[in-house]
Amino acid sequence: MNKLLNKYKLIGIGEFSHGIEESWKFRFDLLKYAIKNTNKKIFIFCEHSIWMGENIMNHTIYSTKLNKYIEYKGIKKENKVEGGSDGKTFFGHLWQYMAHSSESKIFLKIIKYIRKNKNRITFIGTDNDKLDRDYDAYKIIIKNYNSKNINFYWAHNHHVDDMEYSPDNMLYIENKKHKWFCGHYLKKFFKKNYCIILSQAYEGENRFNGYCKGKHCEKRTWQLKYIYKKFKYPELKKYVDKNKKYQMLKLFDEKLIGFSNSYYLENKYGVQSYTISKNWNFILFWNKVHRLEPVYEY
Repeated sequence: MNKLLNKYKLIGIGEFSHGIEESWKFRFDLLKYAIKNTNKKIFIFCEHSIWMGENIMNHTIYSTKLNKYIEYKGIKKENKVEGGSDGKTFFGHLWQYMAHSSESKIFLKIIKYIRKNKNRITFIGTDNDKLDRDYDAYKIIIKNYNSKNINFYWAHNHHVDDMEYSPDNMLYIENKKHKWFCGHYLKKFFKKNYCIILSQAYEGENRFNGYCKGKHCEKRTWQLKYIYKKFKYPELKKYVDKNKKYQMLKLFDEKLIGFSNSYYLENKYGVQSYTISKNWNFILFWNKVHRLEPVYEY
């Protein structure tokens, strides 16, 4: 871990699904290691809404009654809301701090740890709440980047990776010139100083918070309760090492399996995509992963 922190200026840690525990645990362990073994300040750029990051850092919440942000100590538990003003948004019990897809016991622990170490940790949301968001995320990271800090980027594999938008994304983005995920712009800027860590697993159980209908998720439906589905990716069995909890692979020659926060009804295991990626530094590989555990049951 020390070599990782010392060698790169920005470390992107991807998750192949928003619904598994292990990605967050690895990120949390690396964060705690950095606090314990270095004296540097740590910036975390995360695939969370910009205003959620500000609430985490500033001890604020958005008051629907007053229509403004107000100070609030502690963690505010809200009533779950299905359907925002657009009729599509879903808010969980902790929507002030995290998206419903990542609402979990472990991320709540991370929030508390960040607040406890605010003198050294800064958490910044990079999501402008639009599908056309990767170039803006890149600009937010560059604006706040400091080479003297340890800098992490936490997001889905796709956003961390140096790759083009999928047909799904190209259907909805406004600026067709920005056809790359955030990692592409970061790699172009930082070159070898940007470390891309993508995650993957042979088997496990995944958590979803909705359904996608159609090849490109033309229709998405949110659910009152989380959806739990098991998967097994046979092609990756050759990477399984029963003597290790996880591996940092430098050689990997299979397609990467990727899940959305919604279950793709027409696809095996609810897989969103199988992608070929070549510009990564490590594949963070688990034999088996576990579903992300919610803070509150619905």
